[in-house]
Formats: sequence, C-alpha cells, structure tokens
Amino acid sequence: MATIDVEGLASRPPAGVLDGHRGARDKQLRVAIYDAHPLFVDGMAETLVRSGGFDVIIRATTSGQLLHALERTPVDVVLLEPWGQPADGIDSIVAIRERLPSTAIVAISCKSEPRHVNQAVANGAQGYVTKDTRGSDLPSLIHLVAEGSTVLPSGTSNGAAKWGLTRREAEVLALAARGSSNAAIGRALFITVRTVKFHLRNVNLKIGASNRTEAAHQALHHGLIS
Repeated sequence: MATIDVEGLASRPPAGVLDGHRGARDKQLRVAIYDAHPLFVDGMAETLVRSGGFDVIIRATTSGQLLHALERTPVDVVLLEPWGQPADGIDSIVAIRERLPSTAIVAISCKSEPRHVNQAVANGAQGYVTKDTRGSDLPSLIHLVAEGSTVLPSGTSNGAAKWGLTRREAEVLALAARGSSNAAIGRALFITVRTVKFHLRNVNLKIGASNRTEAAHQALHHGLIS
C-alpha cells in the first residue's frame, strides 16, 4: 500500500473549521474527475460516492471536456491524471489554476518519480496521489487537500519547498517561466503587479538567481516545470 506524506498539518485548523468557516468535511465536496480511461473515472467516482461526503458532478475523459464543464459548473476539487497524454494533464492543471484559483487540484497517477511530483505541484496541484493507494484511503486524502494541506507520495518532497519557496512563490515562478508578464501573472493569481514583483524578488534571493530568466532555467533544471 502506498504511504502518504502530509504537509501543512501543524498549521491546519481543527476539522470542521477553516479560516473561521465550516470546513470541507461539514459539507459534500463537489468533485470533477479526469482520466483518459472511462473505467478508472467511473471506479473512482463510485469509490467516492459510496464513502459519503462527495458529489461527483463532472466525469471527463479529455482535457477539453474537463475545462468546458468547469466553465459551466464550478467544483471544490478536481482529480486528474497529469501524465495520461504528453503535457495534457499538466496544461489542464495550469489552466484550472489560472481560471479557478480557489479550486483544489489533486493529481492521481501511476508515476511517482520526484520529477513528476515536483512538476505537478509547481504548476498548481496541491496533492499528488499514486494509483496504488487504497480506495479506502482516498476520501480522507482528498479532504486534507480541500482543507489546505499538501499531500505527496511518501519518499518525495516538494521541490519548491526544498528551496524554501512558498506555494504562491512557486505559482508565480511557474507562470513567469511560461513567459507570462507580471500583469498577466497578477490577473491569473488575483494579486497586484507589485505583489508579483515582491514574490519574484524573493524567488531570486532564495534560489540564487539574478533575474526571472535565470530563475526559470533553475526551475527547468530541477524538473519543476516543463
């Protein structure tokens, strides 16, 4: 059975309370599932529905289906396979993070190499669960991510965290490395241009880069972005 490392538990509020509001476990989580294999999508949906606490409202077998459905029907959590087709799932993670920044994203994959985990997290996934995880463990892992924790396969660590980058700094770095301007990054993350510059300055200081181009090169070298 796969084991899981969970980051952020020390600062996470008690179950049922999140930032002064009722937490994710006090309501049914609205879920979207995307994988190229319909049997896997249906099986995961059945597992979540039978566990209680989940309403699977989107089942997609292409990224186009997923993104189109999300435009019409927002959800709390998206579960997706980042590596089903070349870059398809990673592009979906980036698109969801830009368009729906409050939506939690959990990557579910058969790949567990650190470079795959780091790339998914750097591009916006808050959780990464391998497909050998027991179905009975999946609901609690999804709830942890929905409540603000980072869930990763045991034995791996967030590459951005190794650098001391915050989640927001990693998101800014990923967008900057893709060529987004400061204004575009600000719009995507709902922050000001001044805040974008602040995060980029911190990124450069932490990883020893002199500018955003060098920072992007470092991120590519360490497999954080494609």
